[in-house]
Amino acid sequence: EYLVQQEAGHLNVAIVRPSIVGASWKEPFPGWIDNFNGPSGIFIAAGKGILRTMRASNDAVADLVPVDVVINTMLAAAWYSGSQAVNRPRNILVYNCTTGGINPFHWGEIVLCLRDAVQLNVLATQKINLPSRSEPFTKELWNATDHKLGVILHSSFVNYRMMKTITRLHKSMMVLEYFTSHSWVWNTNNVAMLMAQMSP
Repeated sequence: EYLVQQEAGHLNVAIVRPSIVGASWKEPFPGWIDNFNGPSGIFIAAGKGILRTMRASNDAVADLVPVDVVINTMLAAAWYSGSQAVNRPRNILVYNCTTGGINPFHWGEIVLCLRDAVQLNVLATQKINLPSRSEPFTKELWNATDHKLGVILHSSFVNYRMMKTITRLHKSMMVLEYFTSHSWVWNTNNVAMLMAQMSP
């Protein structure tokens, strides 16, 4: 961002900062994703019964934003920046595309919604039990016993592949762990201003 601000010159530039990007809200259809990175992959793994525990603070805000909201914000920011060629602001506008300040949703609530969704759609062959573990030691103990032990006890090619899947899943969880354990407050005034400029 610093480089963009320094080198923008006379270009009409805007910066859009999304929080954790998840599956789509409406476009191209609800729930659309093109990969299993980030929270969507973890939700699917929990729904399939592969993921049974994760480290999260139940009170931390899950600042998830749908991918189509991010794309629409980028398009609107580009339109607004281009339309302000004459009255260009002195500083580059930064749009924090987040939901935590507008519609806060906590990780504890996500676990409850995930349980309900799995029960309703019968994704897993067993009842989902996804307690969020906030202490690192407890989480690692659960990972070792609940996730890996079952795979290790059955030695076959299928379970070797499952072990690779679980290892990849744990790497994804390690990346998200910091974000599932902390909350931030983002200024969304520029996004609100941008929405006010749009026709209904």
